[in-house]
Amino acid sequence: MSINVSEEEFYEMLWFRSSMVFTDKEKELIKNARVGVIGVGGTGGIASEQLVRGGVSNITLVDPDIFELSNINRQHFCTISTIGMKKVEAGKKRLLDINPFAKIRTFENGINKENAKEIVSEVDIIIDASDNKSAHYPLHRVAKELKVPIISRSHKVPDFTFGAKANLWDYREDGVSTREEDEDSPTALIPLDEVTEEQFKEKDKRVHSEFNKVYRKIFNSKDANKLLLSENTPPKNFFKDYERGRDNLVQGTNWGPAVTITGTFFAIVVINIIIDAKNIFLGPISIKANASVNSIIDQREIK
Repeated sequence: MSINVSEEEFYEMLWFRSSMVFTDKEKELIKNARVGVIGVGGTGGIASEQLVRGGVSNITLVDPDIFELSNINRQHFCTISTIGMKKVEAGKKRLLDINPFAKIRTFENGINKENAKEIVSEVDIIIDASDNKSAHYPLHRVAKELKVPIISRSHKVPDFTFGAKANLWDYREDGVSTREEDEDSPTALIPLDEVTEEQFKEKDKRVHSEFNKVYRKIFNSKDANKLLLSENTPPKNFFKDYERGRDNLVQGTNWGPAVTITGTFFAIVVINIIIDAKNIFLGPISIKANASVNSIIDQREIK
């Protein structure tokens, strides 16, 4: 089924249900903002869809991977019909099916030190949902140079979290250290064009090792179930399987609803930055299951 509407009519109806949330000026800011999403699997894919549904019409999708069946539990662009497709192509198709007037750029080879400036120079704000340092670090170095803010999760032990914690590197301000510096990476002292892929991978392995130590403590803790947000005991040999994670990269425990909350939260933070707002939360970010009054969500629980 297709519809025959003008761009003006489309946006009028897109904003109809949220007409009391944003001013006309804010709607224009949101529509014209250029958002880069690095990694469009779980968090990044969900965030990009929520942004397009929220009125953002300029999205850059960056990811070198294809969809596999194991992605289907949490990645919204992954369906039976998109397995085997490039994530950015499946994402572009999905987003244009939501807003046919959107402008979607794609980089199917991912981000690296060679193309980081090309990608970052055409966006106003970035969601960093990539999985490795060869993507994180060039992205953040160039973003600092071009003064483009980045939202991402922290991967620094012990600061990492299981939940939807958004870290903002606001490179619009002077004196902000890069993610590479914050994570005490030896590569931070090397000019970017001299850093090798092996050096990035070495940092990935170190992070993976640090995470393994933390996971080992968690799984051996009497509070393991609480920390893992589950009432279930981890499956037999779970930690051994985790420790042998593919390519020695960090392989977290990913559950669909939790990833959906994280991606949606990141989209909300992007909108807040675009319109220079502090808190546009019209739904729960953190819910106390045992709250004495079930209808009340205490948003002070947001971390």
